[in-house]
This record gives sequence, structure tokens and C-alpha cells, in this order.
Amino acid sequence: MDLNLAEFAPVSLADRDVIRPLLLAEDPCFCEYSFANLFMWGEIYATRWRQQEGRLWIYNGHDDLMLMPLGRELGLDELLAASDGMRRQGKSGDFVLVDPDFVKKHPGLERHFHIELDPDNGDYIYSARKLVELSGNKLHKKRNLVSQFQNLYPGHVSRPLAAADLEDCLALAEKWCRLRTCDALDFDHETSALKRALGHFRKLELGGTCIEINGRIAAFAVHSRLNSNMADVHFEKFDPEAKGIGQAINWETARTLAPDFKYINREQDLGIEGLRQAKRSYAPEYVLNAYFLERKP
Repeated sequence: MDLNLAEFAPVSLADRDVIRPLLLAEDPCFCEYSFANLFMWGEIYATRWRQQEGRLWIYNGHDDLMLMPLGRELGLDELLAASDGMRRQGKSGDFVLVDPDFVKKHPGLERHFHIELDPDNGDYIYSARKLVELSGNKLHKKRNLVSQFQNLYPGHVSRPLAAADLEDCLALAEKWCRLRTCDALDFDHETSALKRALGHFRKLELGGTCIEINGRIAAFAVHSRLNSNMADVHFEKFDPEAKGIGQAINWETARTLAPDFKYINREQDLGIEGLRQAKRSYAPEYVLNAYFLERKP
């Protein structure tokens, strides 16, 4: 198999009607297989794509990684040929988002690749219904904080997010950054992706929820459909000075999504301990992990 990177193209809005049906046909669960994410983060990660031989190939040029292709099942010989082709072009020949079933099915992989589970990039999957109900001992603190927020701010308003909210959302994200871990989360890149999201809100078929306090946005979330029964929350920011608002925007977002989706993907923790603790505190149904294949010399 000859994959010529010169024939791969950047992800553009004009590609939406080609790429999105290919993604949805596979009913993916990993957030990287969201067209919205591919476009929003495309310039940052130098993402390029190509449809070839019944498969959708996606290459992350920033990290020099090929995502496991979607579409027609890939055999071990084809995977090796693709990896060899990448190496001939001066690239790593490494693959990410490799399904555990693929690894089990092809024990010969270990002769050619170092095989590592990639927990830092595992997606946290939650029951939408449970995020609304917040029942049980594990979530009672979340439920109490939502109640405290509602009591402290009885005049707050929850409403759908709109593209016109861009500047207010960016200002809030900047404040969140100052009071949180913007260096660890690479805030400049996230701001760039957020601008692309809200600047092309309708064309990306995004949805969102925000909370206003005294007429100003104090929290917001941006989300979209990932597959037939799962939504993906791309961004969530809130004013850390308003007690309980982080739990409130999580709850309002779940209330918005629960009628249409069984599950909510809240993406990865990126190996950041504070983010990992926050995601685990909401009792995910499971963490969707995949393997990283590093080509041996």
C-alpha cells in the first residue's frame, strides 16, 4: 500500500460533506474522529486526510502520527506497508487509536511495533441520564453543588449558545485560564480552536449551552454529535469565582443532550492530574482506551 502524503489535503469546511458521512458510517466513539475536532484543531495539529482504497486516512503532522484508518478492515500486511511507506517519506510510521481487538487479532504486530496502551488519550464516556440525575453516593457532592449554585444565583438563565457569543466566551475562557492551569492546557491553542468553532458554529453543526448571571455569560459548553447515540463535549469553561457553576454547566449540558443521546464523551485528560481527577469524579461509565503502535527500527 502506497500512501503518498503529498496527496493528503488539509481539513477544510468544503470537505465536510465528504468526510462527515464517512465518519458517521463507522459510528466512532473516539473524539478524534469528529469532523468538528478535525477542523477546529486542524491547523494546530497540521491534520491532513485522504480517502483511498475504501478507507479514510487521517495524519497528524504536528506529532507525526497516523490515526488508524476508518472504513474497510485493515490487515497486518497492509498496516506494515502503510508504515513502511510513511518511513520512506521520512516519517515515523507510527499509528494511534488502534483498537484493542486489532491488537489481539494480530499477535505478529509485536515483531514490528512497540505496543503501548495510551491512557493519557483515553476518552471518558458518561451516561447522559446519570449526569442529569446525579444520584448515588459517588455523585451526591455534585448534586449538592448544583443546588448551592441554584440557591446562590436564583436569577441565572440557562440558554442555547450562539455564534454571536464568541467574544463573551473568549473573555470568559481567558479568565478561566488566569485562575486555572492555562500553561498545562496550552491555552493559546485552545483559544484558536475555540475561535474556529464559534466562527463556523452552524457549518460545523455545533450545539452549545451557556449560563448567564446578571446578563453575562458565566459558563458555556460546546458540543456536537459524535455517533448515533453519543455526543462529544468539545469545550467547557466557567467562572471559577461562582460557587458550583462548574457542576451547573455540566448538569445543564447533560440536560440538553440526554433526550437525544445515551452517552456523552467528555474527551481526554491528557495526563494532567487535576483534569484526570475532575473527570473521574463524575463516575464515567468507562474510559475508552486505545493502543499506540511505535515502529521498531
